[in-house]
Amino acid sequence: MSDIGWCSNVLSATTIKALCDDLAGIIPALPAGTPVGLWLSVSMLEEDLSPLQSLLERCGTPVLGLNAFPFDAFHAPVVKTNVYRPAWGTPERTTYTVAAAHALARLAPTGSQVGLTTVPIGWAGDAIDPDVAARELAGACEAISELSVACGSELHLAMEPEPGCVVGTARDLAAFVHEAGLGMWAEAGVLRACLDACHLAVMHEAPHDAVRVLEDAGVRIGRIQLSSCPETSSAADLGDFAEERWLHQTSCMAEGDLSLYTDITDAHDRPGVWRCHVHVPIHLTDVGSARTTQPHIQALLQASAGLAHPPAIEVETYAWSVLPACGRGTSLADDMAAELKWASACHAGLDA
Repeated sequence: MSDIGWCSNVLSATTIKALCDDLAGIIPALPAGTPVGLWLSVSMLEEDLSPLQSLLERCGTPVLGLNAFPFDAFHAPVVKTNVYRPAWGTPERTTYTVAAAHALARLAPTGSQVGLTTVPIGWAGDAIDPDVAARELAGACEAISELSVACGSELHLAMEPEPGCVVGTARDLAAFVHEAGLGMWAEAGVLRACLDACHLAVMHEAPHDAVRVLEDAGVRIGRIQLSSCPETSSAADLGDFAEERWLHQTSCMAEGDLSLYTDITDAHDRPGVWRCHVHVPIHLTDVGSARTTQPHIQALLQASAGLAHPPAIEVETYAWSVLPACGRGTSLADDMAAELKWASACHAGLDA
């Protein structure tokens, strides 16, 4: 059995039946026992989960956790900043998160240590009251803590910093937990961090620095997401990754100064190191004319290897449907299997 899982965000299913059908086509192509990080939309959480539970048990597929970041319609024709809505500070986000926690408690075996990921408060350009967001987060943490006692599993909520959001970096997360008075939930291990290697790379946040700042703040890392992004010396070389569905925050590091643009099409070309938020295959060192930030994945795995509370590890390439042809293989299942093979070898090499 592999310790490294994959996430079902890659699948466009919007019903439990459709998700089961998609999983039944993917799971046999992956190493036996590969864990899955599930994504269930708000409408799917209202359905009967029994077919999903039966399928996972029949296939011997453990549940790595649940991605409670996207709320709904993650594969709609246009998503962009809607992926961050509803934000923390709205009752809809709290209700969805607690419902997702109940689903996770049911789908994971009793006694599991599993977590949910969540939105980094919201998009920075939206009107979000940080005090209200903190209260909603505290309420969700309290509900998840009570659920852990009731179900016999150790559940947690891991916030995932992302470029352009209220919490854009690990340093932002550490500061928010302190300033919002959420330290008690971090100390209890209920509120944690989810570090995405692509997001770190776009923000030029070194993995070892990200891990250290969270450790110093007393925030455990609940999940590591293995993801890679394109890197070039010119914004023009990122044009092949521009598309209408997802937001592709783009950064340029020049002479120690980081500029962040909302999307690829907003970037103003100039000399520097350009990276954009597109999850490209983690086993590739190049995609078309762009190199990838694969070394960030290796550095993140290395930085988190000695943590007292080992995080779950998940491959999170979800953008296969919009990648240029040079980034895709013969089938989704084959591409995912290649990623998992590379990730497992990389992880195993840490102990070699």
